[in-house]
Amino acid sequence: MCTSFFCGVKFNMMMFKKIILTASLFLLTIVSQAQTGKIVGKIVDAKTGETLPGATVLIEGTTKGASSDFDGNFSLGGLQPGKYTIIASYITYDNKKFVDVVVKANDVTDFSITLDQSSSQTLGEVVVQAEMNKENTNTVLVMQKNNASVSDGISSESIKKTPDRTTSDVIKRISGATIQDNKFAIIRGMSDRYNAAFINGAPLPSSESDKKAFSFDIFPANLLDNIIILKTATPDLPGDFAGGVIQINTKSIPEKNSQSISIGGGYNPQTTFKDFKTYKGGKADFIGLDDGTRAIPGGLPTSKDFSTDKLEQIEYAKMTNYDWSLQTKKALPNMNFQYTLANVGKIFKKEVGSIFALTYNNNSSTTFSNRRDFSEQGEDYEVVKNTDYQDTISTSTILASALWNLAFKINNNHQIGLKNLYSINSEDKVVVRRGALDYGNNKWEKSDVRWFTQNKIYSSQLNGDHLIEKAKVKIKWVAGYSNIQRELPNLRTMKYTKSSLEQNVENDSIPYTAVIATGNTTSAENAGTMLFTTTNETIKSAKYDISRVIKIKKSQHEIKIGGNHIFRDRSFESRLFGYGMYRKNSSLIANTDLLLINENDIFAPENMGIIDGPGKKDGGFLLAEATTPKDNYTASAMLHAGYLSIDSRIFEKFRFIYGARVESYHQKISYYLKPDTLTTRDSTVVDILPSVNFVYSITDKINIRLSYYKTVSRPEFRELAPYAFKDYVSGFVVMGKETLVRAKIDNYDIRGEWYPGAGQIVSASGFYKRIVNATESVIENSGQAKSSTFANVPLVENIGLELEYRFKLSTLLKTDSSKNLDNLTIFTNFAYIKSKVDVRQINGTTAGSRPLQGQSPYIVNAGIQYLDNKKGWGASLSYNIIGRRIVIVGNDGEPDQYEAPRHVLDLQLSKTIKEKFEIKFNIRDMLAQRLIVYQDINKNGKLDRNSENESQNLTHTYTTDNVIVNTKLSPTLSLSLSYKF
Repeated sequence: MCTSFFCGVKFNMMMFKKIILTASLFLLTIVSQAQTGKIVGKIVDAKTGETLPGATVLIEGTTKGASSDFDGNFSLGGLQPGKYTIIASYITYDNKKFVDVVVKANDVTDFSITLDQSSSQTLGEVVVQAEMNKENTNTVLVMQKNNASVSDGISSESIKKTPDRTTSDVIKRISGATIQDNKFAIIRGMSDRYNAAFINGAPLPSSESDKKAFSFDIFPANLLDNIIILKTATPDLPGDFAGGVIQINTKSIPEKNSQSISIGGGYNPQTTFKDFKTYKGGKADFIGLDDGTRAIPGGLPTSKDFSTDKLEQIEYAKMTNYDWSLQTKKALPNMNFQYTLANVGKIFKKEVGSIFALTYNNNSSTTFSNRRDFSEQGEDYEVVKNTDYQDTISTSTILASALWNLAFKINNNHQIGLKNLYSINSEDKVVVRRGALDYGNNKWEKSDVRWFTQNKIYSSQLNGDHLIEKAKVKIKWVAGYSNIQRELPNLRTMKYTKSSLEQNVENDSIPYTAVIATGNTTSAENAGTMLFTTTNETIKSAKYDISRVIKIKKSQHEIKIGGNHIFRDRSFESRLFGYGMYRKNSSLIANTDLLLINENDIFAPENMGIIDGPGKKDGGFLLAEATTPKDNYTASAMLHAGYLSIDSRIFEKFRFIYGARVESYHQKISYYLKPDTLTTRDSTVVDILPSVNFVYSITDKINIRLSYYKTVSRPEFRELAPYAFKDYVSGFVVMGKETLVRAKIDNYDIRGEWYPGAGQIVSASGFYKRIVNATESVIENSGQAKSSTFANVPLVENIGLELEYRFKLSTLLKTDSSKNLDNLTIFTNFAYIKSKVDVRQINGTTAGSRPLQGQSPYIVNAGIQYLDNKKGWGASLSYNIIGRRIVIVGNDGEPDQYEAPRHVLDLQLSKTIKEKFEIKFNIRDMLAQRLIVYQDINKNGKLDRNSENESQNLTHTYTTDNVIVNTKLSPTLSLSLSYKF
């Protein structure tokens, strides 16, 4: 009989062999075209940016040619190395001729084309000669400026010119977007819960069980086709967002056969080769999986059958033989590995493509934090410090992912694709805490926690694109499936305290005592607690639409109708165990001497049950369970949406995109507030979400945009569930609020944009959002300062301004004389957002207004980038800062907690040798400014200069602020080597 882990390994190995066999047969079938080259590109209308299906590309003097497919893409393969003259044509459009188009052996020439509608009476006879490089520039510009909604993004062409490795690196370059904790996206200063994320048209599952967020560091940047952040809505977009919709599209059919491998390492002065706290884990920790070492012992009964009999609980205690000791080792350098294999060929004369990628990252970090808690009695009194902890946090993260995308091009009018991603993302954290637990009662604490989190994500999309040529109808559909399994196997906490005889001074002569109850009860506040949680969530989705273009005189109208269906199911299970002490009336009492034993030996087998103690002190440890009925819940949601969208172009300069989306959202969550009493919240809401986007094209390079759209923001399962989880690091007990309702948002946007050249932009945007019933994380108004929940606020108003420019210096200085200036790009995007929440009578607060929780008042991204493709040198220096934002909302008795601004500076140098070998050197967070969370008790809108020094004292006045958290960070230096086969 095998354990669940090894049975799973055996099954996964069998599946892995089948996958490898299938892949091998597939790759052997593909016929490669050695020693020849290829020309690929897209053909679009020069004014509208619409793709031109059925356009023809012909090599002059030959019969070799190709037609563009349903999306305007064309491919000319099997070309011998050399220079060619190409002619592009399309009915009712002027022909275009391009000379000296270079084709290299075993390489792909990217070449996109714009065509102008003919004004000649003899169609097809006019030939316009153009240069290839300028044509590529013009095509990118046309496609950028013709997006239907206000959007910002980055294409694969631009990504190739940057040193970015992960999707989160790429997102940071997009206007109005920032990344928190190197993985979570914040759009227009709004927290992750107000954004939606999609991959290849299907919704991404949340990688976090406690909030609506996705970790964007799991995707390699070189596998992206593009990333688009849509900031205004059109009817075909989901209605559940307020900041933006992040659309990630991975590559389908690659341009050519290729392989690449990348290996890198990183050094952190605060961590690498320094003392690093860890503990005994499992044999599979190196790939981010627990092998069962941390699992609940198989002999323990379920919560329902867990006995309250003390003798049986003694037997339970003997089953939980975990190693509680902490170990100190030297932290090794960070490491990362990435392998990519791309194949393209033909099966049964049909074009087939495959992209396979493996990614592995292993990183370690050590941070040092001071954490404090204060009591404020009013400005006429001094602020009193209650607690003061010094935390050392040692964190190991593993990211292992595999991506496999397949695409089958039936013909120019039909293509089917299958895209798959499997990712393991784990974090193993040890927190060692020392300090004052309660200055008022002279109590001191030493404690630590072993916190392992394991995420397994599988996401798959099957999609199709079809053109019914005779009916001029386009059909697009995508079916998605995602599953995430998130586990906290055995989050273990140790806690010792002591009372000092000297006021506010720790007395070393007094020993620490383990905090364990005498009896068969336990709680999350005790030593020896063990928490096990499992979250399993599945998302099934389908989206489809049908569109057709109708021309009426000098106007053109694209009518699109479609539907969207999303089914989510989640189950959450939690169990909390802890040790108690055995006693039997007065005849046998607990041996409290055991509480003086160090954490390495205190829960040894010989200390369980009845021990050989002095006299009546024969009571050892037993195992109690503190799981409550509300610690488990199940939830589901169904979204059914239908939409109608019309895209009207009138007199070439005016464009209206308008329509409406109807969403029916059914949500159900079930939990037990009392044993055998099931509580179910079951609700269905229907929203009609209209949207209007207007675009006025003043010139081919300048647009003015206006838009209005209505969206919603729905509460997540975790925000509704009554489950209470204590975050050991922050000290907060977080619980849901079952009375939350969805927020309704009215959005208004105006934007002017100028595209002076490819990859260059100048834009100014203004927006206003009116949010009714916005959801925030707030401190619970129950007298417990360390309890937080979620709450709706009646009204929030957001008004913002976004400014952006991205220029090549040669364009800015209006000179073509220096190639170095053409290789230099400078960029800045700035967002200023003012949000106003009327907090009167909300959560115990009686007056005033404040910003929305998680909303930054300003965002600045700036930098300079140098890239010389011929010599292979590259360099970039980027800067980021965000304004202070509320981490958690307070009340009259507990002030709001703010995260202070910090300056972030990143440097990267790169060198490419012979287009195959690349070296990259990075310094991330060069300044390594401290991360500070504080309470603005004097309400002057800033962190006062001397606040940290004053917060170290036992009391201070209201002239400075309370520094709640002060974390010391460190820069990370990394070096990576890449080779392309």
